[in-house]
Amino acid sequence: VIPVYNSEKFLEDSIESAINQSYDNLEIIVIDDGSTDTSAKILQKFSDKIKILAQANKGLASVLNYGIKEMNSKWFKWLSPDDVLNPKAIEILIEKAKKLPTNTIVYSNWEIIDETGNKLRDFKESNYNDLESFEFNVRLLDDQHINVNTSIIPKSIFEKGCQFHDLEDPVMIDYDFFLRAGILYDVNFHLIEKSLLKYRINRNQLSRKNISKTLDYLKDIRNETVLQLSETKRQEYLRSLEEYNKKKPISKKTMEFGLKLLVNALPDKASDKFIVFYLNKIRRSR
Repeated sequence: VIPVYNSEKFLEDSIESAINQSYDNLEIIVIDDGSTDTSAKILQKFSDKIKILAQANKGLASVLNYGIKEMNSKWFKWLSPDDVLNPKAIEILIEKAKKLPTNTIVYSNWEIIDETGNKLRDFKESNYNDLESFEFNVRLLDDQHINVNTSIIPKSIFEKGCQFHDLEDPVMIDYDFFLRAGILYDVNFHLIEKSLLKYRINRNQLSRKNISKTLDYLKDIRNETVLQLSETKRQEYLRSLEEYNKKKPISKKTMEFGLKLLVNALPDKASDKFIVFYLNKIRRSR
């Protein structure tokens, strides 16, 4: 499912990367959420290979849930209209997913590229495959993110009631979903240690203002999720999270503190490359 809203700049590259997958038993649903640029015209170029849907602008969560309702597939994949899939991404994800319990979300490492498609660096996620689900969820609570565009999600998870929520800050829709999936719906997570996606960054995505707002909003999402647990389970998670934070190495705590200082101190123009660097270092050390 590719959600589109005024996405003309990189849309063709994204769609072509989905069409040209080595795994051909897939459906590509592209939903135009009321674009006012040339996105709709671009989509028509691929009308014989993709399913095109459209709606008045309702936001990202609405688009994703619409796509889930319309799909016939066993697994769901979200692809942003400026990212590019590795040609074997779906094949590799499906092969792994078939070998794991049906309530497992599979995700991968990824590459960061700039607006012109140049590779900036590799992004390697921490491998928590050997952890029990509870311990993985503690790390989710601690702000471990998963790049949703690398993931494949069983449709059965949505059928159990875990949907994408419309949030005040749409940047956090994926984190909110993964957190609820793990803590409230007993979903497992499994990392493939291969880079299966080219994730494109630009100044609008990584502005100091947006990053600062997102960091503050994380706390609200975590609080809302744990409040849905029983008192006993909630306290168990909070105690484990406190213990986990106590055991963090000084180097990691320093990097996390440095990110907060960085976001508040540097001008937008200078902060992007440093924010990416810090996020990479922090997440790889989790």
